[in-house]
Formats: sequence, structure tokens, C-alpha cells
Amino acid sequence: MAKTPKAKSAPSISQQMANLAELVERLEDPEIELETALKLYEEGVKLSGAIQHTLEEAEQRVAQVTEDGSLLGDEDTGEDA
Repeated sequence: MAKTPKAKSAPSISQQMANLAELVERLEDPEIELETALKLYEEGVKLSGAIQHTLEEAEQRVAQVTEDGSLLGDEDTGEDA
């Protein structure tokens, strides 16, 4: 069987940032066609939103750990330990 890790459904933030940088670079081409530029811009906005969401989730995790030392995912399994 081939590997099918989470990376297929959600690229890492590093990969997302690299993809966004590539989109920006392509948009900076002065000879880009308008339709292509619009598609790239839409892609960039979606990607930027995904990156923002990832960062917000990370911020919530840091706040939770800072507050009480537990991870957000540990709430359900805390009493089983």
C-alpha cells in the first residue's frame, strides 16, 4: 500500500507559505494575462485564509498549554490515564 498520511489532506504550514510565495512571484510577472492573474489571486486568498486558520489554531493550543498545561486533545483522555 502507498503511504497516505495527513499531508495529503492538509499540507504543512511551511508548504502553504511556499505555495503562497510562489503565487505572489507569479502575480508579479508584468506579462501575466488578466484571467490567469485573477485565478492566482483567488487561489492566494484561499491559501492565505488556510494559513491564518492554522495560525489561529496554533495560538489557541499555546494559550491552552500556557493556561493549564494541558493540550486541547487531552481533554477527552485525561481521566483514562
